[in-house]
Amino acid sequence: MLLELLLFPTAMMPPTVSVIRRGGGHAAPCATELSEIKGKARAFSQLLIDDRNITKYDVHGLFGIFANGDAVAGKPKLRYFRDYEDVKISFMHAHACRLGQRTWRPTVCEVGFNAGLSALLLLESVPNGVVLSFDLGDMPWARAADRLLHNAYGARFPGVVWGDAKHTVQDMAVKRPSTCDIAFLDGDKSYKGRYSTLWALSGASRPNALVFMDEVSSEACVNGTFASGAEHAERCTKFGQYPPVRAYNDAVREGWFRVERCAWPRKHPRDGICLGRFQSAESVKR
Repeated sequence: MLLELLLFPTAMMPPTVSVIRRGGGHAAPCATELSEIKGKARAFSQLLIDDRNITKYDVHGLFGIFANGDAVAGKPKLRYFRDYEDVKISFMHAHACRLGQRTWRPTVCEVGFNAGLSALLLLESVPNGVVLSFDLGDMPWARAADRLLHNAYGARFPGVVWGDAKHTVQDMAVKRPSTCDIAFLDGDKSYKGRYSTLWALSGASRPNALVFMDEVSSEACVNGTFASGAEHAERCTKFGQYPPVRAYNDAVREGWFRVERCAWPRKHPRDGICLGRFQSAESVKR
């Protein structure tokens, strides 16, 4: 009951925000304004923080896109060093909302569940959709967050698929191909992990599905500007986030993925987010 009151207040209808279409004009309003989603995310985080002796979760946005430089629970003089200034969540909200408006019952596939805040963002931004999450389950708070989110959203969030996403997403690609209308890729920070998971998602997604790509150092380092190998390493290693960045760039150079647009937090200009798209099967070069 407490979670329902925190996430789904019924005293008033939710406010709305318009999404700007590329080239001008407005789409229909988003079902839930970002400010309301932020409030729900904070309430959700607080449930994990209040139980931190078990969850070990002690600050809102820990290791995630909602990071906002909050004070650490029990240590008021210590603040979390990451503050994305809402850039990543604003970017995802706008584009996910647009997809939800033009797709009937979309399926969103998320790799890297962490504390469930990005899943909550996607559930609220795409209220007619289902979110399928995949996570290794190595964080002590992940299973508690999974239970809370499933209790709040029911069938729209059937629960996290635990295990190595390189394999669990591939299993879904074999059993349920073309499932995902949109994906959010975080999770494994290694080159093999990020590349293999991106490839598995391409098989699990519909043709031309959109992908939110976290941990991007610069657009030029992921959009195929630099040739794979020595040139890319020389130009992009120094910026950090290199293994995921290299994986994205290789996918673009191979012809089965493309990058469309990106956004950058002012305080973390080498830790941005981009929107990509899987290319059609005819364009795949392996």
